[in-house]
Formats: sequence, C-alpha cells, structure tokens
Amino acid sequence: MSVLSQYIERPVEDGGAGIATVQISLIWPVTEKIRPPRALWVPFPFGRPLGPPNRPDVQLDVLRQTLGLVNQLTAPALVDYADDVEDDFTLEEVWSCPVTFPDIEPKNELESLNAQMRTEAQLLMPWFDEGLRARGRTTFGTSGRDANSIPEMLGILAEFALDARMTVPEGYAHPMPQLLRYIAADVRAFYTEAAISKPGAGFPSPEELEEWFFLHTVAGDVFYQVRDRLVSVDMLVLIAHGLDDDEVDSRLVLISGTTAGMALDIVRDRGPNRELLKVSASGSTGFPTGRFSRTIVPTTMQDRRRERTISTSAR
Repeated sequence: MSVLSQYIERPVEDGGAGIATVQISLIWPVTEKIRPPRALWVPFPFGRPLGPPNRPDVQLDVLRQTLGLVNQLTAPALVDYADDVEDDFTLEEVWSCPVTFPDIEPKNELESLNAQMRTEAQLLMPWFDEGLRARGRTTFGTSGRDANSIPEMLGILAEFALDARMTVPEGYAHPMPQLLRYIAADVRAFYTEAAISKPGAGFPSPEELEEWFFLHTVAGDVFYQVRDRLVSVDMLVLIAHGLDDDEVDSRLVLISGTTAGMALDIVRDRGPNRELLKVSASGSTGFPTGRFSRTIVPTTMQDRRRERTISTSAR
C-alpha cells in the first residue's frame, strides 16, 4: 500500500494520478523505511487499526486524523496518533468463551463427529444471533449461505477430514476443494462472532480467539484434520515432482523431518484421494501447490495441534 500510494501521488505527466493519499500504519519501522507520502501510526494490535472494539469515538477520531493528513504539505510524513487509549486494551477480567462445551473428545466416526459439532453450533447460535442484533452486521457469508447452514457446513468439513469426500452439496457455487476455504472462513466467523457477544465479558484479543477456536473446540480439531488431508496430498505431489524431503518441508512450511516421517504412512495407511491428487497437481485451487492448506489453518497455529492433547490430559 505504501508503494502504491507513492505511485498514485506522482504527477500525471510522470505516469501517476496526481492524487494525495493517506494511510494508517501499525508497524512504525516498516512505514518509516518505505516512506509513504502521509501515514498515521497507531498503537493498536494487528487487526484493529481503528482502535478498540465498541469504541466508535476512538475509531472515528482515527479516521478524522488520518484523513486530516491530506492537508500535510510536506511529504513523506509519518505522524503519531495523538491520543492514548492503551487502557482500553487492559481487560478488567480475563476473557473466556461464553459457552462451555461438553467435555468429550472427537472420535473418528463421522456421525459422532457431526453430533459433537452440531452441539457446539446449537450452543453458540444464540450468542451469534445476539451479536448480529447488537452490531447489525456480520462477516459471515463468503460461502454464499447464511448461518442456518452452519450444521451442513460443519458436516462437509467432517466428511472431507475423514474421507476426503469431494462432492459439492446443492446450493454451493464453488467446486471442491476450493469450497473448503469459503466454508472455513464462515465457520470461523460464526464461532468467533458468537464468542465475543457475551454482554459484560472482557473483549478477547485476536490471538485469544484463535487459540480458543483451534485448541478448545471440536470444529478447530476438524480444521486440523482437513489441513492434514490437504497437506498429505500436496506432499505426494511435490515428491512426485522430484523434490526431496527437506524441500517438501520447506515448501509446505513444515517442521524439518515431517515429510520423511509421514510420506510412507500416507500411502500405506490413509491412501490419497485420486480426484484430490489431480486438483493439487493441476494447481486449480488458485494457489501454488502447498499454499491452499494454509488457508484452512493459519501459520501461527499449524504446529500447535498437540497442545489439544496436553490440555485434555491436564483436565
């Protein structure tokens, strides 16, 4: 964005648009190095460039100060946000999910897994509805369906996780496995928007929400299983293209030695889905081989699945 703003501000005769630009910066050293024409640095966490949730006064002030930089005659200009709202991020109480899920571990049987996720969805639905009523908006909907389809979406993920089922249910516009990406986005939106909607609770950080979803919900574990299924197929495709084990680990952003330890077991015990292999090999997911799986589980959480077992053992 910083580089683009420099291009936009160029005079028309130099190939630009001659339009003044402003932007918000979350990382001072990076912005200082790239030197955009005008930027407002804000002291807020990633994902919250406008400030704390439920503080429209702060958010509007950030926007006003950012847009006000357009009157800054000298460029480049990197200006600090002229306010101190750090106390807004100090929670009066430690955040916890408003719903306590049944203390059960997911099993391999599809019906059991679906039943557990339906229970989660039923417990979260009232809080999701409350959040939608209070905020008047939602990020849910990338799959093209509404929140009433959550049980069906969870079932699609479970079927793929266990059997690599590639059938696209009626009513969805995207093919498999690309559909998984859109369903995963909607499922996470449903869970997180429900989790933050309990009145009076401290507002969680993005990291807390991420850890809660992936380490403490059945749906989060299914996401790991979906990712493992995708990674296993990508692994075979890359090996078939002549990459050695270390190169495959690097391409898939895996811990060193993962491919060496998994490849034989994947072929012998699990068996790849032939249709899925074709999709991965053709690159028709829209991502280079090895990157599509990272749209299901973020890089920050991909190596933390074992913490679920540790957490369960401690109870």
